[in-house]
Amino acid sequence: MTDFDTELKALLSAEDEAFIGDAIDETGYYQYAWSSFRGPGSGMRIMAWGGILLFGSLTILFLWLMFTEETMRVQINFAALAVMANSAQIALKLWFNMQLNRGALSRELRRLQLVVASRG
Repeated sequence: MTDFDTELKALLSAEDEAFIGDAIDETGYYQYAWSSFRGPGSGMRIMAWGGILLFGSLTILFLWLMFTEETMRVQINFAALAVMANSAQIALKLWFNMQLNRGALSRELRRLQLVVASRG
């Protein structure tokens, strides 16, 4: 551990240690995801989830159409469309989770700055 880490650990109170331990709890993810639909940037996150649901539905539709078609050429076309729709869904989910992580990181950095500024 560096000197900075040692000093930082000394600055953290028992409440801070408890908060850091609770931050790893997975059930908090769902609460944080729901709360992300309010506040700044919520419109983009709502649109992203709309896209996720749309592309998920399209993936299921294209897969169903692929299995009901008779010619191999049309089946391949629907399979390609299913792969593209699924890829778009995955990209939107990644973007949403990166936004959640960015917000959490920003909050933690601000909190750390306040702790260091108040004790320093």
